Amino acid sequence: MKSYFSTNRVLAWTITGVAVATVFFACKKQVTTDTAPNNQTDNNTLTVTQHETVAASMYADLFDETAKAAVLQGLDKAGARQATPGSTANADAPGCPSLELLNGTGNTWPKKVIVDYGTSCLDRFGVFRSGKINIIFNGPLFNAGATTVIETDSTYKRNGISISGRLAISGVTYDNVKGIQYTTDLTRGKIGLSDSVIIDYISHKTVKQIAGVDPVGALLNPSDDVYSIEGNASITYEKGPLVGVPATFTTVEALIKRWDCQYISKGKLQIVFNKITGILDYGDGKCDNDATITVGDKTKAIKL
Repeated sequence: MKSYFSTNRVLAWTITGVAVATVFFACKKQVTTDTAPNNQTDNNTLTVTQHETVAASMYADLFDETAKAAVLQGLDKAGARQATPGSTANADAPGCPSLELLNGTGNTWPKKVIVDYGTSCLDRFGVFRSGKINIIFNGPLFNAGATTVIETDSTYKRNGISISGRLAISGVTYDNVKGIQYTTDLTRGKIGLSDSVIIDYISHKTVKQIAGVDPVGALLNPSDDVYSIEGNASITYEKGPLVGVPATFTTVEALIKRWDCQYISKGKLQIVFNKITGILDYGDGKCDNDATITVGDKTKAIKL
């Protein structure tokens, strides 16, 4: 059965409450001073950190699209239903993306959803997507013990950037004391950032709600939600600054993401690249785009 996304304000509010917590290492970093670090090795460390933030955002977006599909297809909780065909598409690109739900009748699992963006699907936030993603729900998304697997097909792109890989979501739970928590594992990740920069990317992340828990249900009023994010990731260049040299990223202090702030506002991340170790410090909890990166005895201010 095929249907279309209905991205009204209520749905956007609900999904964003989950999706913002999945952006592991925030947004693209931009150098704001020309002091230290000032040699090529240190600059490569800054560059690979920028590439990791882009990659993390790309795969966080896959979780976002999956959460939308789960809600619209009734696969977010027990009592899954089939989607209603012909629902309104987003305002910027009527008719896309289309969803096809396989094995949609009854309480039989697994269920597969194919999300087809066609050749160019523009959402209301200015993001272009094309190609398809395939989602396998082994149970309702928010049921303890259920797993969800997302795989892109060979044509999938976001804003013209090719993305592939297998993203597994597990341990998605909610209770009225601890709130939401889940784990994501990315394998076989690959992103073509440009003709000259292609990265292989893997990650393991655990996200836990630490404030704003609603005792009635998940995501009913996400405006005061706060999430803690821990885990690790790695990049290896197929093309880029140092082909074959891995970069690893590990949380030193849990990253804190508030729903009402677009940036990670607190926490520390360790970067190890080409025998150089750096620490990215997101600050003291204030909602701003200021952060610092320290490599050896050199500290540099950056903007998120």
